[in-house]
Amino acid sequence: MNEAAVRELEGIVRERLERWPPRWEGYHWPGYTWEHTLRVRGLALRLAQEIGADAEVVKLAALLHDVEKPVGKEHATAGAKTARRLLEERSFPAQIVESTVSAIATHAGDNLPHSPPESLALGDADLIDANFGLVGTWRFITIRAGHGSTIEETIQGFWGWLRKKEEMIHRIFLPEARDLAIERVANCRVFCTLAERAFRNGCDRAVFEMARHINAEHTRGSLCEQLPALESIASGAETDSAVELCRRLSAEAAGRA
Repeated sequence: MNEAAVRELEGIVRERLERWPPRWEGYHWPGYTWEHTLRVRGLALRLAQEIGADAEVVKLAALLHDVEKPVGKEHATAGAKTARRLLEERSFPAQIVESTVSAIATHAGDNLPHSPPESLALGDADLIDANFGLVGTWRFITIRAGHGSTIEETIQGFWGWLRKKEEMIHRIFLPEARDLAIERVANCRVFCTLAERAFRNGCDRAVFEMARHINAEHTRGSLCEQLPALESIASGAETDSAVELCRRLSAEAAGRA
């Protein structure tokens, strides 16, 4: 792979996404989509290794999959077109270009069970990052806070949100990805249970305080920037649960879990 070209593409995507949107817009906030892109790339490459997909295609497709996110619902189609131009301008091989463009075009819900493995790795990784696990929980708290909810109101909404996530598991195609989503849901349940318990009876408040910190920091909205403070909160917990949840959150943030 032309690593110099990849670094150049990273710069293009990062500059575009870190400046979008300039303020809250629906389920998006400044800076979120770039960190999401990095997490999806790590997770998609992990899935690619497990299923034997072309890692070069997956790496490029994950990097470029949300390059046209500002377009809205049609961002996959627009992103595929932009990706083709960017890759062809940098003389990537035609087969790599075609496979990458195809994966981007279908990543937002248009894959089928028989889609190429590269497309399935990207689509499943994208769905998982946005909806499952502790990153998904962080995103839920942040979205609710961005739309005016208190942390107490958000905690009361945990279980309805979690049921919706569980109903989405059937949309994941790869068995390896489905197993990961189920594991992530289990971690969500632990976080939600501990936060609600602390909210109701005041015991072991570390997870509740983590949730409250995320709520308070929603205007900044960067998970990477929040992690040190969350780890500090967890370190003062009465049990090891908060520390383990923070460790898991860090792994998810890096696309490793």
